Amino acid sequence: RRGDPRLTGGGPVPCVSVIIPAFRARDSLPAALASVAASGLPPAGIEVVLAPDDGDSYDGLPEHGLRLVRCAPDHVASGAGAARNRALARARAPIVAFLDADDSWEPGYLAALLPLAGRHGVAFGRTRVLCDGRPLIVLPGTERAHLVLDDLGTGASFHPVMARALAGPFRSLPSQDVLHAAEALSAAGGEAPLAPVHYNLHLNPRSATADRGFALRVQGAYARILREIALGRTRLRPEHREAARAAFEAKARLNRAYMREGARRP
Repeated sequence: RRGDPRLTGGGPVPCVSVIIPAFRARDSLPAALASVAASGLPPAGIEVVLAPDDGDSYDGLPEHGLRLVRCAPDHVASGAGAARNRALARARAPIVAFLDADDSWEPGYLAALLPLAGRHGVAFGRTRVLCDGRPLIVLPGTERAHLVLDDLGTGASFHPVMARALAGPFRSLPSQDVLHAAEALSAAGGEAPLAPVHYNLHLNPRSATADRGFALRVQGAYARILREIALGRTRLRPEHREAARAAFEAKARLNRAYMREGARRP
């Protein structure tokens, strides 16, 4: 069938564009790219769109046969949302997938998710949280077949594989990826299928996200997102705004607890 992402891997148009924002990511990107190459599709059918946000051109990375597209390295600290928007503007495939530069995918990730995204518009893997390579928790759990808006209130983020036409734009504030996931779920009717593969979220106690200053910025972002949901200034459908509001309030409670008790722990 024309445009079927399972059948166009060898053609000139990639079957999937992988969106990766990069900020001080030279050490972690090789592992992220290796996981993309092991995601179960022919590497030639995967376009990786890398959006630097630190002035680095990221030349010399191992490409593993992937189509590696680099956005111009002219931006510094513009934010992950702005970097993702730059990458989306370069993406050519009908399906896009999102991966952070310091995270990785379980082998077979795209092979499991692309058929679901093709049928439903949006699909997710389970998020496996690891610290120094040790698995801590899998969310939302192994018994679930769908992700819903309530799940976004947990202590992990979820990264969709989705139709390009439904993706973006991202906001320029912390937690913009969580709002984007909520908007993706809303576009899919409030829930999306979960595949039995893992997005590996690697915690690092030395990361900037473990700093108390980052937690304060995130708390402000949650308040702003909650105001925008109440005012109808998001892409959430009206019937999904209450569930999204509850999810962001739950994340704000977790963040306040982290600021009280986290002491720079992941």
